This record gives sequence, structure tokens and C-alpha cells, in this order.
Amino acid sequence: MSDTIPLTDLDAPAQEEPGDQLELASIHDFATKLVQPGSKEALEHYVHWQVAMRSATDTDATDLDPGKVPDFAPISINLDLTTACNFACDHCVDLDILNTGIRFDHNKLLESLQVMAERGMKSVIVIGGGEPTLYPKFEEVIRFMKGLGLQIAIVSNGTGNEKIARVADCMEKSDWVRLSLDSGTDATFQPMHNPRKNFPLEDICAKVPLIKAANADVTVGFSFIVTWRGAEINDTSIVENLHEMAMAAKLAKDNQFDYISFKPFLTRDEANNAEVIDINSKSNLDDIIDRIQAQVEEAVKLGDDSFRVHQSTGLKAMLKRQTQTLAKQPQQCHMQFFRQVLSPLGLYNCPVYRNQDHGRLGDKNANAGVQSYDATRGVTADLVKNFNATVECEKVTCLYNDVNWWIESLIANPDELARLKWDESAEPDYFL
Repeated sequence: MSDTIPLTDLDAPAQEEPGDQLELASIHDFATKLVQPGSKEALEHYVHWQVAMRSATDTDATDLDPGKVPDFAPISINLDLTTACNFACDHCVDLDILNTGIRFDHNKLLESLQVMAERGMKSVIVIGGGEPTLYPKFEEVIRFMKGLGLQIAIVSNGTGNEKIARVADCMEKSDWVRLSLDSGTDATFQPMHNPRKNFPLEDICAKVPLIKAANADVTVGFSFIVTWRGAEINDTSIVENLHEMAMAAKLAKDNQFDYISFKPFLTRDEANNAEVIDINSKSNLDDIIDRIQAQVEEAVKLGDDSFRVHQSTGLKAMLKRQTQTLAKQPQQCHMQFFRQVLSPLGLYNCPVYRNQDHGRLGDKNANAGVQSYDATRGVTADLVKNFNATVECEKVTCLYNDVNWWIESLIANPDELARLKWDESAEPDYFL
């Protein structure tokens, strides 16, 4: 897409004005999440390992192996249960990997999950690649993971709401479901999502009360990727939906969703296939931002004690023209130790690099068994050392930018680890 301009290249202040710092969405406050009991120990070991690596000295009293990352599984993973999908969304960043027929060996998948849970994994976001509810043993996997004591989130296109409702009884207040719907009317929904069967938007939303009836504690969200005229991916123009943001918020509220979340459209960068916020050079950025802002303000009016309106960190950055703040990456991406992606296509260091060789940590069985898990620790160490995020991710509006720089500061000042405190009254949230 040679006629696109990354937002990081558009006119913007060289630095933020005082008091105008970009506010992270609460779900993206990953530094706080890493201080929680159950994740702080992994953070401490990782920082000490980095200090030893950088000072070229023997590892300290923690007896860490210099050739492997510390003996902790990622705190959180994205789990792509399947590559199968019954939609062909025009804005899908994973369109080229869908319906490939590549599958997990079910027993190996369960073994991988158990090994990681035994070594510190706390949460799993069951998400794309394909539509997770199409996995033949979807309910078994969810119940298996809950039996391991994991926090579970399910991201779905909504066509499997009845399946989600059937498994909702085993879920807890910390668990959540998010439906990727991106529309306020069926007239927009159909050309955006191209369902293979008759799945009207209103019918999908009308089944959300089934989930809430099965378990009122489970949070259900409406995900809305904001698109604009001129945006394109896969050499295809994307249907514009920004004019339906407020309409979608009302639809969500009327159907017992707990919140709606707005995030900007992502495309693939030509240089390394990373997911980036792009805007077509023929588009009017000022007009797009003004229209999105007006819709957000209208949607926010619907918020109350039972319904919330969220803006993702990426959207906030776009509206404030501060995407360059989140695109200035440190050389080392530390979060690839704490958060990874497990897919039938393999194990990857980041959702941005799903199915990209330069982000690959191993095949789909990389953690199936203690021996495989231990070998993967060495691969992860090599990628942490050699993956240059300053270069590879220079156009990525990275949700982990803030926490990566925070970990950098801890490596420079490891004594600060002792001062990190967790609010004991807070609800644990291990989703990264």
C-alpha cells in the first residue's frame, strides 16, 4: 500500500505538552498487572536476568541460566484455538491464515496449557486466527483451563453465543467475553463481515442475554474497530463505519452488553507485515478525527452504572495525534517474555507478529511437555536479546510501549523492585 502514510509520520508536536500525557486505558495498565502477586516474582527474576546479561557477569543469587529466560511461562497468552472462520471480514489482518486446515493436536494443546499453568501462566485470551467457538472441543478446552485456575477471556464474532452461554457457568467475575461486531446497523455489518450464513447483527446481539442469564458475573463487551473511507488492507478498500459508533453503543446497551470498546483500524506494514495504524494519503485526517471525536462524545452520553464506553489506548493516541509516542520503542521488547501467542501455526512473541517468522518462538507444540517448554526458554532468550524492537516496531502503535520502557527503568535501577507495592483491595487482572 504505497499510498498510505503511517500516522507516526504526520505532523505532530515533537513532545507532549505538560498535562497532555496520553492516558492509558485501564486494561492496558500492564505495569500495575505485573506487580500483582503471582506475576511480580516473574518480573523480579526477569529484571535480574537482564541485569546479569547486560553487565556480562555471572548470574546472581537467583541462580538464573544465562542462556535461557527465567523459568516462568508467560503470565498471559493469546490462544488461537482454530484457523477456521465463518466470516470473511474486509478489515481482517489475519485473512491470509484463515481456513487453512492447520489444527492443534487436542491432547498436545491440553498438555501445553497444563505445563504453562504449572509454571506461572495466569490468564488466557481465547481469540483469533479464526472463530474460537468453531473449535470442535471448545467447551472442553474452556472447562479444562478453568480447572487449572486460569482467568479466561473469549473473543468471538458472536455466531457462537449459544456455545458461550453453555460454558458460562464455569466462568468467574474476572473472566470476560468480547464480541467483534464493528457496526451499528446490519446494512454495514454484512459487507464488513461477509458471514457465510445468515447472521444478522441484531440476532447476534439478541443472544447476549443468554450469556448473562447463564452467569450474570461474566462481563460481555461489544468491540468496534473504527474504519474510515480510504482505509485498505489485503489490497481491498474497507467499508466505512465511523458514522455508526454512537448507534452501536445504543445497540449494545439495549442488548445487555456491559460496555462498548472503540479501537482504530489496523493494516499490515509492507516492510515487515507488522500491524500498524495507517491512513490513506488521499483521506482527510482532520475530518476523520473530528468525526470520530463527535461520535465518541455522543456514545459517552449513554454511559451509566450498568454500561461503559471505552476508548482503546490506540484510539486515544490517534485522536490526540500522539501515535508517535507509542511508536518509539526500546531496543528490547520485554513483554515477549510475559505475553505470547499460541496458534495452530506456532508460538509467537506478539499478536502483531502472529504467523511471522521473525516473531516465531516455536511450533504449536513448543510448550507440550517439560522438555519442549525448557527448550523454548532458550529460543525466547535469543529473541529477547536479538529482536530489535526499535527497528522492527518503529511504525507500531504499541500497547506495550509504556510497560516496556518501565521495565527498562527497572533494569537500570533494580533496587526499585523492592519498592513496588500492590493494592491488596484491587481485583486481580492477569490479562496482558
